[in-house]
Amino acid sequence: MKPASWRVIVLALCAAGALLVLVAFLDQAGVGGSPAWYGVWGGFFSGSSEPYHLSFRGVDPGGPADRAGIREGDLVDVRGLPLRDRLSLMGQPQAGRPVTFQVQRGDARLQATVVPGPFSFWRRWQFVVSELAGLWLLFFAALIAWRRPYADNNLLLSTVLVCAGIGFASQTLFYGWPWAWPYVAIALAGQAMPVSIALWAALASSFARPLSTGRRIALNACYALVAISIVAGSGTPDFSLGLAPLLGTMTLWFDPTIFIGPAWTLLVDAAAAVALVCSVLAISAAHGVDRQRARWLLVPLAAFFGVYPSATLALYVLSYATILVGRQIFSVVAIVTPLVLTYAALNRRLIDIGFVLNRTAVFAIVSAIVIGAFILVEWAAGAWFANASHTTSVIIGALAALVLGLSMRYIHNYVDRFVDRAFFHQRHDDESALRRFAHESSYIRDSRTLLERALRTVQEHTTAESADILVRNGSTRYASAFANSALDVSENDPAIVALNAWNKPVDLHELAESRLPGELAFPMMSRGRLVGALVCGPKRDGERYPPDESDALLVLAHGVGSALDVLDAKAEGAPDPAIAELRESVRALTEITRSLSDTLADRLRKI
Repeated sequence: MKPASWRVIVLALCAAGALLVLVAFLDQAGVGGSPAWYGVWGGFFSGSSEPYHLSFRGVDPGGPADRAGIREGDLVDVRGLPLRDRLSLMGQPQAGRPVTFQVQRGDARLQATVVPGPFSFWRRWQFVVSELAGLWLLFFAALIAWRRPYADNNLLLSTVLVCAGIGFASQTLFYGWPWAWPYVAIALAGQAMPVSIALWAALASSFARPLSTGRRIALNACYALVAISIVAGSGTPDFSLGLAPLLGTMTLWFDPTIFIGPAWTLLVDAAAAVALVCSVLAISAAHGVDRQRARWLLVPLAAFFGVYPSATLALYVLSYATILVGRQIFSVVAIVTPLVLTYAALNRRLIDIGFVLNRTAVFAIVSAIVIGAFILVEWAAGAWFANASHTTSVIIGALAALVLGLSMRYIHNYVDRFVDRAFFHQRHDDESALRRFAHESSYIRDSRTLLERALRTVQEHTTAESADILVRNGSTRYASAFANSALDVSENDPAIVALNAWNKPVDLHELAESRLPGELAFPMMSRGRLVGALVCGPKRDGERYPPDESDALLVLAHGVGSALDVLDAKAEGAPDPAIAELRESVRALTEITRSLSDTLADRLRKI
C-alpha cells in the first residue's frame, strides 16, 4: 500500500473511532433530554459448566438483578431469550425494558424478570475515563498521521494506536441498544484490539532488520495467538466478543458460553506477552539512534497493552467487589499511559528516554503495589470473614481503597526514590559531577588548566559527541579556547546574541543562521557580560538533553565563566574584580560625602 493511501485510511479510522466514542457517551447520557438507552443488569456474568448457561458472578445489593430475586451463582439459559437479549448478555441491555430469564438455582428452575436500571456516571465514572483513553489514543494517532506520517515507523505507530483506540472504545460493556445489529457491529469493531497487539509486534519487528530466527519465531507466534483470540474472544462476556461466540450467540448452532472463561483469557495474555518479547528483542538488537527510538516507542506501548489482558484475567481472579475497584484502577492506568507516550513523543527535546522509563517504571510499580494490596485484602477478607455478607465485603474493599488512597503519595515517593537509586544512579552521579566541578572551578589558579578540566568533565560525564569552549578573542569575536578547533564567530552571531541577551541555554537547531555547530550552547556569564560559551554537540545515543542535565551544564558554564573572568583580570595586572568594585563604591561614597559637606558649609556661611 502506498504511504499516502495508508495515511488517509488511518485518518479515516481516527474519525470513525472518535464517532464511536461519541456514540458511547450519548448512549449512556441520552440525547436531547430523552432517556438513555444504556441499562445495567446490576450484576456480572461469567461462564459456567452448564451448556448454554451463563452464571451471575456478582449481584449489586438493591440493583435490578437483586430486586428481581436473582442470587449470586444463579444460571441463566441463553436459549430461552430472543436474539437482542442474548446479545445484550454479552454487553449491556436497554434501560427500562424488562427481560425475563429462565434461572436455574441448584436443582430448581425459576423465572425472573429483570428491569435494567439507568446508567449512573458517578458509580461508573471509570467507563468515561476509559472512553477518554480511547479518544486520546485516536487523537494521538491522528496527530502523528497528520503532522509526521512519513518519518520512520510513524504510519505503523499510528495504525497501532488507532486500532487500540477503536478496540478500547468498542468494549461491549460500553453500549446498550434497542436493536440487535449494533451489538454485532460493536463486536466486530472490537477485534481491532487484538489486531493492535499484532501490529505492536510488527512495529517491534521493524527495528534492527533483518530479523533473527528467534525474532521471526516470536513474531509468528504472536500472529497465531492473535488470530486465535480474534476467533475465540477475550474470554469475558463484556470485553471483546470473538467471532465464534458472536456466531454462536446469533445462531445457537453451538454453545457460545464455552468461549467464556480464564482459558481463553490466557490467549490474549499470551499474545501480549509474546509481543512484549518481540519488543525486548528489538531493543536488544537495535543500536544507536535506532535503539533509542525503539525504546521510547515500545516501552510505553508495553505498559499500555499490559492493562487490557490483565483487566480481563482479573475478572476471574478477584471477587465482584474487588473487580469494581480494579476496573477503576485499570481505567486510570489506561489513560495515564497514552499521556506518557504523548509527552515523550511531542517533547523529546525536553525529555529523554531515561525519564520515560523512570515514569513508566514508577507508575507500573505503584500500580502493582495498589492492585496487589487489593488482592491481599480480598484474600484476607475471604479467609477471616468467610461467612461475611456481600455488604461487609464491599465495606472492607472501600476501607482498603481509602487507606491506599491516603497512602498513595508516600508509596509514590518511596517508589520514585527506589527506582532512581536502582536504575538511574549513574545519571545522577554524572549530574553531581558537573555541579561539583562548577563549585571547584573558582579554586583553579590557571586559565588553561581551568578550561581543559572543564571540557574533560563535560566529555566524561555526558554522552555528547563533541564539546567546545568559546572565549573572547579581542573585543568583537569569540573563538575556541583550544588549538585543535578553528571555531571563530562574531559577537553578532545569532547564538552569541541570544546567550548574551537571555542568559540561558540556546537550542542551536532553532538558529539556522548561527555558525555555532552542535546541539546546545550554554552562556558563561560574569558580572553581567558574556565571557564565553560552552557548546555541546548531539548525544551519541541520539537523545535530547534532559532538563536536569541541561541545568547542571548551565551551572558548570556559569561557574567556569566567573572563574575565567577573575583569572583573566589577574593576568592583565588588574585588581580582583570584587575588590575593584568595592574600591569604586568607596570612591563614589567619598564623593557624595564631600559634596554634602560643601553644600552644608555654604548654607552655614549664608546664615
